[in-house]
Amino acid sequence: MKFIWNFFFFGILFYLISLAFPDTFHTLVSWANQIVAFFKDLIMGVVDKVQHEMPATPAHPAEPAKMMVLFLSSLLK
Repeated sequence: MKFIWNFFFFGILFYLISLAFPDTFHTLVSWANQIVAFFKDLIMGVVDKVQHEMPATPAHPAEPAKMMVLFLSSLLK
């Protein structure tokens, strides 16, 4: 219940700030937008780096039967 009241009161507070100080409110909103964009770019960069670092799986892995034949033929030589 406390969370709901705080959410409501912060909404009223930001509404009053936007009415009384529109330039300051615009500055706060632009800062918040820049922070969100920074973390979004950071996370997307990490995801891209991880995807490029992971080894790619071969499209057609060697068949186990062929591998066994090669192994056995090497033992028989």
